[in-house]
Amino acid sequence: MRKKFSACLRIITLVSVILPAIGCQNTPRMKGGKQGYLFSSFHDEDYGLLLAYSEDLYHWKQIPGSHLKPKVGDKIMRDPFISRGPDGIYHMVWTTGWARRDIGYANTKDLILWGEQRLLPLMKSKPKTKNCWAPKIFYDPQRRHWQIVWSSWVDDGTFGEPNLPHTSKNHRIWYVTTKDFEAFSHPELLFDPGYSCIDAYLLPAGHEYLLFFKDERYNDSQVFTPAHQNIRMARGKSRYGPFGDISEPITGKGPGKWHNEGPCSLKLGDTYYVFYDHHSGEEYFGAVKSKDLQNWQDVSNQMNFPEGFKHGHIIRVPKRVVDKLKKVHSGK
Repeated sequence: MRKKFSACLRIITLVSVILPAIGCQNTPRMKGGKQGYLFSSFHDEDYGLLLAYSEDLYHWKQIPGSHLKPKVGDKIMRDPFISRGPDGIYHMVWTTGWARRDIGYANTKDLILWGEQRLLPLMKSKPKTKNCWAPKIFYDPQRRHWQIVWSSWVDDGTFGEPNLPHTSKNHRIWYVTTKDFEAFSHPELLFDPGYSCIDAYLLPAGHEYLLFFKDERYNDSQVFTPAHQNIRMARGKSRYGPFGDISEPITGKGPGKWHNEGPCSLKLGDTYYVFYDHHSGEEYFGAVKSKDLQNWQDVSNQMNFPEGFKHGHIIRVPKRVVDKLKKVHSGK
């Protein structure tokens, strides 16, 4: 009887450790109470973190003010990405400059009081790196560490010249891992489709991982070629690659609809959503959705985002967190 009890206790303990870790993957599960959605974004580079909330993913309202002013790097904040760890701490990374080999980092327990801002020198070991753009962080519950993903142009001859004329940059997707945001693994190549790409986002989907990214190849604006400067999707069996089976563009079909970047994705019920930043001509934050990952419907005209919000990230949070943020920043 004692042996059976001990075995049961070990199982219960194991489950209690694993479930919170699984729940924090991109869109965390919360115990009890209602959930809301929080959108981290930016507008002016030096203004800092912008936040908006929604109860249905379609109708968004801005929570007033700058929620964190950038103080490190070139003192700008682009592409802020927030994720909640299994310990309940919210971690944020962002782009600190257009031509730096590091990214910004800070954490918080409540999204109100933030800890010290620090620079994470992700590409210090690669001196030919021209930039570190749009970092994202994903928790791996199996290995119990964080995976940091971003795009860099490493001009050391590893990658050939862009195969499409007039493509001015030559980015690929890189990653490191860390348990504490203090020590990091050596940077490794995560994704190379054979051409310049940026803004990769990882989403678990059953027994595989989806990688949404921007195809950075040149488009001829005179003929409005719709083949590039759009969001595509790749598939992999592991979050660490390799990724293949690259899709046709899932956004920006038709003249004037391309120039889409900064994808973030989540699954609600049986529907996958991919949100993106459209920044050519009419600027707006848009979205597509799909149930089969093959046929994508543009639902941008059904979305209502705050004006001027750009490349960011959407996570689920307890509604009480949103309510507290609204109270603190609205003065009510």
